[in-house]
Amino acid sequence: MQFYFIGGLGGNCYHLAPLIDELGFPVTFLDPYRETIQTEKDLRAWFQGQIVQDEEICLLGHSLGGDLARYLAAAFPQIKALILLDGGYLDMEKILPLVEELEGTSSFMQQQVFATLEEAMLSELGEEADPTPIARKAVEASYRWNPASEQYELNLDLEKILALLRLRRQIKTYQIPLADLPVLFIGPRYQEEPEWRKEALKQLDPQIQQVLLDGLGHELYTEAPEIVAREVNNWLQNVHK
Repeated sequence: MQFYFIGGLGGNCYHLAPLIDELGFPVTFLDPYRETIQTEKDLRAWFQGQIVQDEEICLLGHSLGGDLARYLAAAFPQIKALILLDGGYLDMEKILPLVEELEGTSSFMQQQVFATLEEAMLSELGEEADPTPIARKAVEASYRWNPASEQYELNLDLEKILALLRLRRQIKTYQIPLADLPVLFIGPRYQEEPEWRKEALKQLDPQIQQVLLDGLGHELYTEAPEIVAREVNNWLQNVHK
């Protein structure tokens, strides 16, 4: 079985590297955020171009990557297992209107500018952090130098991001039936859960095995790769029995 991972918005292969180390097997990082993906057909064609045709696949997805992964799992029969890391389960309409999400994303990307990479590092990792070399690489890969503004900006194309956010609303991933596919959902357990999240977790298909982890946030696989890897490996052992 081949393993593929679709990260959340702004994720890169360096964010994933510590989780791969803990899992103990290779995982291919996929990055849809560099592509122009406006329709379901675009999404399927992009994924088709990333995989080897006849292999059996376990697909992992985090956040928005989880929404895309759940859609693809229903569209590609060779996907034999699906792992959702706090993604693929929310009805975004219950959280905020699309226009607000697009405006908020656009505003956030325009504000994330820094004079130096060190400033970006402090913003991403905090002043107390003593970042590992891989954490530094993850931040460095997240930014690019803009010679016109003479600043570091997020290494993302706004229009491509907005297209994917629009597509998520169209495909309504949280409603997609998963037939007999084995699915693991790993997410944080917050002390104070917003109502919309409580409801969404309650409505997850009964066949989806839920693991909620205390003390972690939305970026759980970078915060505690060893804990997430343990849950994934335990589940995979049961799936393959």
